[in-house]
Amino acid sequence: MFGKEPTVILGALSEVIRQIVPMLIIFGVIAWSGEQVAQFMLVVGSAISLFTILLTRSQVVPTEKANAQIETAIRMPASASVGDVIKKEEKDSQ
Repeated sequence: MFGKEPTVILGALSEVIRQIVPMLIIFGVIAWSGEQVAQFMLVVGSAISLFTILLTRSQVVPTEKANAQIETAIRMPASASVGDVIKKEEKDSQ
């Protein structure tokens, strides 16, 4: 969804929101009280933080799995694909 840098994109989005909302209030586009702005920023900040956590976690590969994939690639015959070798090893381990 976000490629390899989900936290950078979501961090940039967070900063854009933090800069735009005050500007909209200053120029009179939206008429919010200080309390409304604080509540909005809290909700948006929390949502972006949660989204960052979920997206970042999906990018992490457990060390054991990564090491197993590296070992598999090293032992892989020239004519086979990585997927084929992994499927074979999973089948053999069952």
